[in-house]
Amino acid sequence: MRFFKSEAGAIVLWLFAALFTAALLTPHLYDAGKTLAAGAQTHDYSAVIESIAGSAGRANLDRYFSRCLLLSALALLPVLIWRVKRIPTVEERKHFALRKQTWVVRLSHLASGLLIGSFALGTLALILNFTGASGSKDEAFSFGRIFSKALLPALGAGVIEEIVFRGLLLGLWLRACSLWTAWLGSAAMFSFVHFLKPPAGVTIADPRSWSSGFEILGSTLNHFTDPTFFVTEFATLALLGLILAYARTRTHSLWFPIGLHAGLVFALKVFSMTQNLNPQSPLHPWWIGSDLKSGILPLIALLFCFLLSAACISILKRKFDKTPNPSQP
Repeated sequence: MRFFKSEAGAIVLWLFAALFTAALLTPHLYDAGKTLAAGAQTHDYSAVIESIAGSAGRANLDRYFSRCLLLSALALLPVLIWRVKRIPTVEERKHFALRKQTWVVRLSHLASGLLIGSFALGTLALILNFTGASGSKDEAFSFGRIFSKALLPALGAGVIEEIVFRGLLLGLWLRACSLWTAWLGSAAMFSFVHFLKPPAGVTIADPRSWSSGFEILGSTLNHFTDPTFFVTEFATLALLGLILAYARTRTHSLWFPIGLHAGLVFALKVFSMTQNLNPQSPLHPWWIGSDLKSGILPLIALLFCFLLSAACISILKRKFDKTPNPSQP
């Protein structure tokens, strides 16, 4: 019980409180969304409301659950910040705080991360294509489509998720724990949150019933009873979270993690737009799962990505950091 009285325990309690609150809110938001969608069929609303109503009408219950989880986590965030709020020591500020950097340094970090992330998964994509584990889709290649459907969403995901996970949550872990504990804890949370969605094919008899959110939550948590899931999917994102946490503390900045995250997402999206995985391949499902982020080969690609990132960060620090910190790992 001492753990739950600590700052790290407060973070875990915040996550479970957000899950419980999301499960309670899901059927109510679902009912409101479907009611709005039905009303849009018979009433004239503004263009913004019409767009929201259209999205609400198309969304399934699991999407409502994910939105409720985000809202719950944000609503409970002030309580978490209040619980763990304390003044960091001088050593903590020196070792872990984000530092002001020039735009040249920021853009160098961003571009380096973007190139490394794209190159690491791009290399894996080429290997899969060469071995016959994937094949090209019969779709016309379009730079405009790649830009709008892959690059822009990748940059958006990189910015938002790095601000939340490495900017805010890792910062809170660093206030409460040792460096390695903060890395491992934030990485596990990063992976856990990404798999808070039910398996494909799960149906809920009455999405408007008070228990529907808990049914979604139960089927979602059932992921974690499958050992194959841990090896081929959970471990991959946990390793990615560890690499991004390392990059954030080594660079004292979010720019390299944003670029690295965006580069990986960009390569993933381009692959899904242009390639099909072959389910008959002997590499499936252990070596490569349903996409480039699941399987043993993506784990190896991320280790390659880590080596490139560590080397690049060392070069960038020698070039731009005039006051290196020898105590940093």
